[in-house]
Amino acid sequence: MRYGIKGLIILLLTYFVFTASTCVETVESGLTSADFTKEKREVLGDLLKQTIHDNPEEYVLLNRRSKRDSVIITYLQTLYDQATQEIRQDRQSTPSNRWNPERTWEVIVLHDDNRYAFSLPGGHFYVSTGFLNTLSKGYEIYYLMAFEATNISGRYLIDNLISEYNTSTLFDLIEADEPITNPSLLDIAKTLRDELAFQDDIIKEIDRETGELICQTSIFDRFGIQPILEKLSTQEQYRDTRPSYANRLDFITELGIEGCGTIKSTGLYERMVLKNLPK
Repeated sequence: MRYGIKGLIILLLTYFVFTASTCVETVESGLTSADFTKEKREVLGDLLKQTIHDNPEEYVLLNRRSKRDSVIITYLQTLYDQATQEIRQDRQSTPSNRWNPERTWEVIVLHDDNRYAFSLPGGHFYVSTGFLNTLSKGYEIYYLMAFEATNISGRYLIDNLISEYNTSTLFDLIEADEPITNPSLLDIAKTLRDELAFQDDIIKEIDRETGELICQTSIFDRFGIQPILEKLSTQEQYRDTRPSYANRLDFITELGIEGCGTIKSTGLYERMVLKNLPK
């Protein structure tokens, strides 16, 4: 009987040790979207940017060394720096979860007749020459930039990406010593460009914050989305990934945001972008 009791005790101890180790493993792997800090988002964004740049057959970048291309990129970068300055300073966040102030949120222009704009979790903004050719005034591109900056800073983009792929998958991608093939970073880059759509209520919330950001950072009219909606049909790619909701312009008009400018164009978009775009 004594040996039976000892055996039972050993069995119970073994069970508790196994259960405890399993619990620890579960806790350690139980990642949530909150674990995807701004630092992690920057790492993922830079990996995706590098993947895009390493695939010229899929993504044709304007040449920064070309005089014409550099004029376009420099102007757009100046606007994007202006639109994101408040966000990048990140005064309201805790010291443990802030954007890296030394890191540039870069504008990249892709030579592509298709019309789209998208952003990466770490702050980089992509736009196609086809989309730039569709626009005609500075306040239109500023709206797009402010919209995507809000999308990034407000966690809308990363949370949507997590819903698509889950937190653990994205963590594995940024911590892997060797490239992961399923899903690959290239797969995720294509999803961001072509497929990652947002729900109506999210677009509405981003619109509200976009208007506030435009008024904080510029003298531009905050209705830059209006001519874009008028120019693009529902079949356009940007409308697929950034869909509109019913009475969108009425909603934006009724937001009652104060302190906004009324400038639609300074003439720079026409001179710096439209006159230099590849034909």
